[in-house]
Amino acid sequence: MKRTIFTAGLLAVFGLSACGDADVNTVNDNNDEDANNDVEAADNAANNTGEDGENDEEANEGNNTDEADDQEEDANNGEEVEEDDVSVGSTVDFNGLEVTLNEVRRDEGDGDFIEPEEDFFLIVDVSIENTTEEEANVSTLMQMSLVDPDGYGQEMDIMADTSGSLDGEIGAERTLSGEIAFDVEEAEFFEFIFEDPFQSGQAIWLIEEDEWQ
Repeated sequence: MKRTIFTAGLLAVFGLSACGDADVNTVNDNNDEDANNDVEAADNAANNTGEDGENDEEANEGNNTDEADDQEEDANNGEEVEEDDVSVGSTVDFNGLEVTLNEVRRDEGDGDFIEPEEDFFLIVDVSIENTTEEEANVSTLMQMSLVDPDGYGQEMDIMADTSGSLDGEIGAERTLSGEIAFDVEEAEFFEFIFEDPFQSGQAIWLIEEDEWQ
């Protein structure tokens, strides 16, 4: 099914959001915890040195603020989570949505009415937890895709045997789970991509061949 069919309607659902950079981080990363500890230590140092005089206090506060900003920037570590760091089973925090690629499986169809046009259906099982205090809208068509080793996007198939749905609204602190089927040719690996159409930045999971065999 062509991706362009429902684009206009989905844009209406999402609304006109401001463009910007997405906040994309892996979850349960020890580097994030270390960075937070460094920021806390910098703040304590600023308080301790404040007694040496107003001029020294202002200088130290400025230096420690810069250091804290640098540490926080290092913790966020870019807009795109590289595929070498994220694989099946990993969770990525994308603007407060914790997206987990739980598993993948191969499906050959039912041998009757539902058959892949290519070699097989690659079905990905995904969970999205909304950790924010506001509802969030998600769309498989606009936010999720699969590419082959040459970077070609793979077609979604709505007729394949899948469970659940990843389209719609996720309430605050709630989780949405479902499967997406892609009609694919044989390949050594694929990359599953989650993004926001109104912001730059992507979360990319590497799916190697042994995951679906």
